[in-house]
Amino acid sequence: MKKILSVAELQNSEWPKLFEETLGDNLVSAFVHGDCLMEGFYALEAPWTISFILKSNSVEDLLPLQKLTQRAKRDNIQFNHMFSRFEIKSSQDVFPLEFLHIKSKNVTLCGEMPLADFSPNLAELRVECERELRGLLVHLRRAFLYIKEDRHPHGIYLRSLPTLLPLLYGVYFLVTGNYPENHEQVYTMFPDVRIPDASRYKSDFLNDVNKYIEAVTTIVNQVDAMKV
Repeated sequence: MKKILSVAELQNSEWPKLFEETLGDNLVSAFVHGDCLMEGFYALEAPWTISFILKSNSVEDLLPLQKLTQRAKRDNIQFNHMFSRFEIKSSQDVFPLEFLHIKSKNVTLCGEMPLADFSPNLAELRVECERELRGLLVHLRRAFLYIKEDRHPHGIYLRSLPTLLPLLYGVYFLVTGNYPENHEQVYTMFPDVRIPDASRYKSDFLNDVNKYIEAVTTIVNQVDAMKV
């Protein structure tokens, strides 16, 4: 089966109508979001991420969607979140960063635009960013202790980036009031977290890792000191 290679192909595929027919009146919104809308996404290697807002997301009401999972897998589609309207309203204080990402970077396939009226509470966003960044630092320092046992030492960067970049998008929003247009804007604000040139991994690797961890520590301290 031919894989869907672009957002436009996904919008023009059978899937929007299929969601409407399968979920009926329970469907509020079906939308694409996440890494598949970021630069560097390659549809031949990673799936399209689709989430839903439903009037009810009880197990019983998810059964129709469950019947589509194998078909979706064949088309390189992965179902992610199944929110209810109540959950979105009641958990904005817990997941302000995740909701900011969804609102700022999505493509609606059918139904209404997700989180159109959402605006994160800055104090709650600051707390989530700090908490997650501090957790990342714990893992980075632990990874460094075992770096000599790692066949690919530069993995300390590559494994941490999927966690770090979304957090830095949140910090960028806290600083500027705007959601970044791309990774380059984030790296311009936080240049020391950019992955070093691969040729330096052996020549000055220890120094690069130290700078990387120190840069994340500096960002944590910056977020901790914010008055929002």
